[in-house]
Amino acid sequence: MKLYQEFGVSPLSGCVPTLLTLPILFAMFQFFPNAIELRQQSFLWAKDLSSYDVFIKLPFYVKWYGDHVSMFTLMMTASTLLMTWQSNQTNTAMQGPMKTYSYLMPIIFLFVLNSFAAGLTWYYFVSNVITFAQQAITKTFVDDTKIRAQLDANKIKNKDKKPGGIQGRIAEAMKAAQEREAQARKKS
Repeated sequence: MKLYQEFGVSPLSGCVPTLLTLPILFAMFQFFPNAIELRQQSFLWAKDLSSYDVFIKLPFYVKWYGDHVSMFTLMMTASTLLMTWQSNQTNTAMQGPMKTYSYLMPIIFLFVLNSFAAGLTWYYFVSNVITFAQQAITKTFVDDTKIRAQLDANKIKNKDKKPGGIQGRIAEAMKAAQEREAQARKKS
């Protein structure tokens, strides 16, 4: 709410597109292992894209990892760590443990996706590389000083403006709840 009030940026603009992609993501987890077209189709060192690729067979079993090393999963994890590092370089708001936790998710994916379809982890790897390239290209065209000036102008413009619609009702409800809480404290 504060972000919207000061800068005019809707908090829903960041999470709604992500939520819209979740059904596609869930479908991918079902598609790759079950796609008949990918069965027995080799690509690079993977003999079957509908199953995990075995780059190195381990002589022992590791709980939650398996008895093999999937190179596509390693490549996907490395590219995700690189993207996380790049994101942390530009995101100065995230500090301390949150920065550390952002590196934890790719490591968890390494263990979880090691036994998933090679096609899925290859897809993730290619997607990460394309996203990394898009961000690098976009960064060359974006002028940070212009964006900062626009945000400052929005902050001045929206300083006295009350939010409308559902955000206004939420703000009013929060203010009323705080007032009731303050009155209840005075009585007790």
